[in-house]
Amino acid sequence: EVGFDLVPLVDKTRGGELLKRIGQIRKQVAQELGVVVPPVRVRDNLQLPSNAYRLVLSGTSVGQGDLRMNRMLAIDPGGASGKLKGEKTVDPAFGMPAYWIPSGDADRADIFGYTVVDPATVAATHLTELIRVNAAEFLGRLEAQELVDEFTEVNPKLVEELIPTIMPLGEVIKVLKSLLEEGVSIRDLRTIFEALADHGATVKDPEQLTELVRQRLSRALTARFADPGGNMHALVLDPQVERVLRGQGPDDGQGSAFVDPTMIPRIVTGLERALGSLANVPNEPLVLTS
Repeated sequence: EVGFDLVPLVDKTRGGELLKRIGQIRKQVAQELGVVVPPVRVRDNLQLPSNAYRLVLSGTSVGQGDLRMNRMLAIDPGGASGKLKGEKTVDPAFGMPAYWIPSGDADRADIFGYTVVDPATVAATHLTELIRVNAAEFLGRLEAQELVDEFTEVNPKLVEELIPTIMPLGEVIKVLKSLLEEGVSIRDLRTIFEALADHGATVKDPEQLTELVRQRLSRALTARFADPGGNMHALVLDPQVERVLRGQGPDDGQGSAFVDPTMIPRIVTGLERALGSLANVPNEPLVLTS
């Protein structure tokens, strides 16, 4: 849904590109995550602020943002220098500090190290992230059955062995949805189904099964974060911090451990400081835990 001022973004007769980009987003997410994104219907909503948009899924808003038409968004990816004259804001997709600036200042912002994008790109990037985060919502029984039917055509024996002999379709769907919730692609159904066929008879907990599948997908998972030389850049979480986050800290007086809330700001500050030292690595840095 878009507010009144954003209608030109979705009006083809006025040069709006967002509808075309939404089609590209659906295709991109399907290729990345292996789940079909349903058609996206775009309409104006006069109850929204005139410069706002939002994504509605099953009748509920799952995210929204504001745009400034005829302006550019200068995003500080970390390390940008120099001050800009413009409206201070945050990038809606990733929450990075940013400024809405006049189009004429785009070159100057680029020289300072800012990433400069137009409003349509801001909305498209945000929609892509919202769709990725909510990808598990798109996998119901009908969609899962269609995936299984398609896979059966190339590997009927594996499907026959797994469903429903070892696991009913509903339990398989739980694992697939769990993977999608973690941002893990389900395109490699062969590896996923083989892992479930190997462990499904003895392991019944969907969380444990998901973890076993993730181990089988380790090569694909790590390849996402490797640089051209095959290296990953990572921070190792201190064991003491892990214990705090697992609730293995002080007792709450009733026999249960709890996470000390005063520790969280210290942990976040430490992470921010450590990530700053990895600002120039070529790929997204990771945090390794046990």
